[in-house]
Amino acid sequence: MRVAALLAFGLLVTSSSTVFAYTQEEVNACTPDAMRLCQAAIPDAHRVGDCLYHARRQLSPACAAVFARYIGHGAQQRRAVAAETN
Repeated sequence: MRVAALLAFGLLVTSSSTVFAYTQEEVNACTPDAMRLCQAAIPDAHRVGDCLYHARRQLSPACAAVFARYIGHGAQQRRAVAAETN
């Protein structure tokens, strides 16, 4: 079960249009939250990612920091693309 959570989180982090390198520390930060909040979604990486995103107010501080880092990057990328199209 833990392997599935690790795989799911890895896919979550790398599933955007830009490939992110993620650390074992980041995986360790979010695996307990995936198991606690999103166990029913495992092993579907997209469902786990959606679940964790929707449960972001319940994430541990360590996992919330990981999500904030990647979500913030996505927002910057979306703004850059929008600026290019205008």
